[in-house]
Amino acid sequence: MAVTEARQESVLIDAGVFIGALLKGDLRHAEARPLVEQARQGTVPACTTTGILSEVYGALTWEQAVPRHAPAEAAEAVRLLVEPPSAIIVLTDGIEVTLRTLALAAKHQLTARRVHDARHAATALVAGITSVYTYDIDDWQVFEADGLCIVGPSTTMAHIAQKADRTESATGTIEVS
Repeated sequence: MAVTEARQESVLIDAGVFIGALLKGDLRHAEARPLVEQARQGTVPACTTTGILSEVYGALTWEQAVPRHAPAEAAEAVRLLVEPPSAIIVLTDGIEVTLRTLALAAKHQLTARRVHDARHAATALVAGITSVYTYDIDDWQVFEADGLCIVGPSTTMAHIAQKADRTESATGTIEVS
């Protein structure tokens, strides 16, 4: 189901989470698969974008994907992620998202393929979504100042915490456990 707005408590699922869920040979599979199934069942209110789903299709058909999907298989896999009875909402875009994308890209000096990150972020923000599940920390942390917050998956949160601990140690700040 395509909509402009999702429930405020919804989390945007980024491509890497879907890819990890669908590719049995992916190191993220064991963690990502249950998360995506919870989203499909509506246990975790979730949404995504057409652009993110396009990235998933591309990753599934990539020559080094394990297992590599034929185009018809990839289309079917992506369709099943979001077609009812799946509860995952596909956010729509339009002029407001386009203008927000360009503003974010310029603000953060994004070039080339990074403009797609701005498009995903803009789509979420316009829909009132502020939480993101992603494995691409560096791609999404740039948008924290704009109101987006990485909230999962667990391995991502652990990596962010470790990175923060190393930064605190390097600056001489006393660590409190």
